[in-house]
Amino acid sequence: MKKAISFLSLLLMAIIAFAEPHFVSLSNKGGKTTVIFTLTSDDKDSNNGLGIENIMLECDNGKTYKAKHVDAQFGDTTTVIVKFKKLSKLENSRLKFCINGEDKYIDIPTDMN
Repeated sequence: MKKAISFLSLLLMAIIAFAEPHFVSLSNKGGKTTVIFTLTSDDKDSNNGLGIENIMLECDNGKTYKAKHVDAQFGDTTTVIVKFKKLSKLENSRLKFCINGEDKYIDIPTDMN
């Protein structure tokens, strides 16, 4: 029984460790740059909480932009909508943020709609 509980604990920790945010879309409409990504329930903490902080867009040109507006639609899968000032070039850029105290990164594709 102890082995089964230990195995399940290790399995749960492995699932949580590999839970990664997923890029959904990038838009440059309405005078702003909008990035949408999703988080799974695996990203939630042990109390079913989800804290998203310090959302920044790091660009290849060395500039970093702080999010102007963040909105989230919570559920089994959480959709996060992040708005920045309008940016014309996002080559080799990534979104950097903190989920429940852990740093996360999402590479941003360069084609904007």
